[in-house]
Amino acid sequence: MTSSQGSAKEVALGALFAAIVAVATIIHVPVPGYRIYFNLGEGVIYCVAMLMGAKYGAICGGIGGALADIVLGYPLWAPFTFVIKGIEGFVVGKMRENRKRAVIAGACVMIAGYTLVAGILYGWKVAPIEFLTDLAQTGVGAIIALVILPYIEGPIRKLLGRQ
Repeated sequence: MTSSQGSAKEVALGALFAAIVAVATIIHVPVPGYRIYFNLGEGVIYCVAMLMGAKYGAICGGIGGALADIVLGYPLWAPFTFVIKGIEGFVVGKMRENRKRAVIAGACVMIAGYTLVAGILYGWKVAPIEFLTDLAQTGVGAIIALVILPYIEGPIRKLLGRQ
């Protein structure tokens, strides 16, 4: 396989993963009384970042998450999501050699980013609700990613020609 074929496969897989991040985020549970919601997008971002690295973790996390915000009717959040999820995916991808530390670091980025933005946008009384929701979301995402990664890692590497 030539490097251009490998790159084309990576880009195509990256686009697919960005779409999967969006879908996993669109399947959500709103928090009553607040303009926030719980979703499973974190698990996908963690998987993408650990499988494909920092660049794809950032791109897929940022684009997929922001797209979901727009589709769900939260366009105000889309630019913040693009940055927060992008940094989260980048950090996880950079630290992917130690999966547990990578997920914890990414979770810290996500929790701090969204708690800060929610406090600024809606007042600091909302921040604890955002914090707890994000803590649960990153925890569930971490469990999902760490459980399914061993099963999908081989096929994805084979697909990309990185056995």
